[in-house]
Amino acid sequence: MNDSLEPTQSAVGPVERALHLLICFHTHMDGVSLTELARMADLAPSTTTRLLKVLERYGFVRRGSDRLYRLGPQLIQLGLGALRDMSLYEIARPHLRSLAEETGESAHLGILVGESNVLYVDQVSSHHTVQTATWVGRSVPLADTAIGTAIQGKILPAGYTATRHTIEPDVSSVAAPIYDQNHEIIGAINIIGPTYRISDEQLTQFGILIADHARQISTRLGATYF
Repeated sequence: MNDSLEPTQSAVGPVERALHLLICFHTHMDGVSLTELARMADLAPSTTTRLLKVLERYGFVRRGSDRLYRLGPQLIQLGLGALRDMSLYEIARPHLRSLAEETGESAHLGILVGESNVLYVDQVSSHHTVQTATWVGRSVPLADTAIGTAIQGKILPAGYTATRHTIEPDVSSVAAPIYDQNHEIIGAINIIGPTYRISDEQLTQFGILIADHARQISTRLGATYF
């Protein structure tokens, strides 16, 4: 009998292929086809199909009605669990609560995933009956979103960016980047709310407010402002 705890080569192979398959989702957070996954992972379509069925059974991936595959709830929960141990998550959380209380709108924390997407990793919801959907676990493109623009560092002199047009209709958003000790952007916070409820004056006020909270978070992370 082999009492070694080392996995056999026959077991390691499928595990490595499954993990590599999951990594391929980093640049395709909005969905990817079986054919494309097989190409990116350099696997036969039949092997890819078999691995995806196992991953889907355990909730690591899911297949939508459009036949595209996306990361599943189990993987997202594991990822968010890991993020809760990160200083960024812990430091930003009370600021999200303050922003939600001060503005009456939902506040979020997002981080860059891949090269072109932002993943929402935390949210404190609005107290209003009418509010935007839950965003935690969802990814949005960098382009044409306030939080994506903020993560790219394309902000106003006041330290924030704002938009009246997001990926959801009739929704406005303001966002500000978060910097680390090397003054590199590692994430962003934003506020999202129905456009009819946020006047132009409020949008500016929210922008100044969120920029201040982003600076406080960044300072806690070691960023220096001159």
